[in-house]
Amino acid sequence: MLLGLALCMLVCATAGPASGQASAALPLVWSALVSAAAGALLAWIGGREQARIGRREALVVVASSWFSASIFGGLPFVFGAAMTPWDAFFESSSGFTTTGATILVDIEGRLTPPLHLWRMLTHWLGGLGIVVLFVALFPALGVGGKHLYRTESAGPQSDGLAPRIRETAFAMWKVYTTLTAVLVLLLLIAGMGGLEALGHAFSTMGTGGFSTRNSSIAAYESLPIELILTLFMFLAGSNVALFHEAFRRGPAVFWHNAEFRAYFSIFAVASLVIAVDIAQGPHDSILSGLRFASFQVVAIMTTTGFATDDFETWPAFSQALLFSLYFFGGSAGSTAGGMKIIRLLIVLRALQGELRRGFRPTLIAPVRVGSQVVLPHVVTETLAFVVIFLLTVAAGTVAVALFDPVDLLTAGSAALTCVSNIGPGFGMVGPTDNFAFLSAPSKVVLSLCMLLGRLEFFTLLALLVPSFWRR
Repeated sequence: MLLGLALCMLVCATAGPASGQASAALPLVWSALVSAAAGALLAWIGGREQARIGRREALVVVASSWFSASIFGGLPFVFGAAMTPWDAFFESSSGFTTTGATILVDIEGRLTPPLHLWRMLTHWLGGLGIVVLFVALFPALGVGGKHLYRTESAGPQSDGLAPRIRETAFAMWKVYTTLTAVLVLLLLIAGMGGLEALGHAFSTMGTGGFSTRNSSIAAYESLPIELILTLFMFLAGSNVALFHEAFRRGPAVFWHNAEFRAYFSIFAVASLVIAVDIAQGPHDSILSGLRFASFQVVAIMTTTGFATDDFETWPAFSQALLFSLYFFGGSAGSTAGGMKIIRLLIVLRALQGELRRGFRPTLIAPVRVGSQVVLPHVVTETLAFVVIFLLTVAAGTVAVALFDPVDLLTAGSAALTCVSNIGPGFGMVGPTDNFAFLSAPSKVVLSLCMLLGRLEFFTLLALLVPSFWRR
């Protein structure tokens, strides 16, 4: 994995000479050499072992891979942007986990073209998962690849797209790469430069949110660009498996999927309601309101985090509705973070069943999502996930408030947006602000929140159970 990251750094380094700034490539080259040396050493040590990758080994491999990627992925920021180690770790973790939170105050002035490209490429690599990419490229993993895939692609719907796990991983990346290429082409047609189109395609399909501009997408003031990104953010928040299935059975498979119908309905209703509300405030018409509302709703729902408007200036009702979307996330099997729509549907169906049993105690009614019956252990796992999600947000809020003299809204919003992998929050970490003012301990805590949210808690928390390490 580290050797692969080193290769990606060298590819990004070519943006230096291509933009007429040859010296700007050096930080990426030095970072690639350090990463390659560490990767080669580990490959040499591990090459002498004949270890089998079982379930427990997969947990360790996935957790250590993500920590290693966040640490070594921060080297270009240390060498090229003079960041402190904890700032670089925060920025790199935010990139790979597709959170999009940043400590950069002046993005345009502090980063060179190679650093811009690397920063946004981390979104794309982390979108579907760096371990999933590893599984797709290396067939020798065998059954170990299955454990690695299922560990990183956690969730209620992590079934494969093909009989073999390597074929599943490869199919996911084929869909992912195709959509990215189409998005790059459309952004070029809409007027973006080559580097910006490529970078924003990485951020969009990875549902990350990093931009080359200080004002994010608002800096372009372009309706075509906003419409294109709105569409592709929505697509990126959809289950990748549906695209693969649609190629064989037609586009109707999308609407036949209960989670997709709920995903689309929430997006449409929230966009329309907020559009009507802000049309009476900061915007002067329904069309103008719909333009900004739909973009911001899909950016928050899919945890991309792009911004075209300062939503903290919106009416309180719109802000409250938008804030509720921080708990939703996109579809399972997508690059989006958050709780995921399918989990919310399972929780609602389970609650509905319990309410019915309140007046009909002998009722036996399985939990269903659409036409599918959800197994009891999946319901239990889902409820456990929701509890851990909320407890992690609470713990992160307390930690930030402990380390920094901030108000409750800022502390809670910072923790929530990092656990949900969204990026912009409310208060002092709003859409026009950043995380630079926070202390080093807060940045480390929030970086851990990002990793916990991206790996959906159980992968990392399992390592803290003492019995995990016993044979």
